[in-house]
Amino acid sequence: MGERLTQLLRFCAVGLTCLGLSLAVLSGLHELAGLNYLVAYVGSFIAGNIAGYLLNARFTFFVGTVSHTGAARYMLVNATLLSANTVALGLLVSRLHMWYIAAAILLAAINAPVSFLAQRLVTYRVSTVRL
Repeated sequence: MGERLTQLLRFCAVGLTCLGLSLAVLSGLHELAGLNYLVAYVGSFIAGNIAGYLLNARFTFFVGTVSHTGAARYMLVNATLLSANTVALGLLVSRLHMWYIAAAILLAAINAPVSFLAQRLVTYRVSTVRL
């Protein structure tokens, strides 16, 4: 199996783990704590992405150390995704009347390839050039 495919599969495994964490936080903050689903989504997105940064650094991209610079790049990429996804979540729920959990899962599926490329190129700076 090619290195990039293996890396993508590891990224997806981390993503599924973080999706489970994010959905648990989202549901807990909304259903149990009574927060608005958009506020709960922001909290769940942050929790899932902190876990994702740490897991991807160690498991997917094999970064030797976790740096503040890498974490800042990771959060910058994800802040951009969070902004777009929060707007999209609001539209899916309010306009299309989707259940907020289903909308969050749909957005996670759409985000997977975009996030993989952005994290690979920006956060972990994995070269795409083969010598």
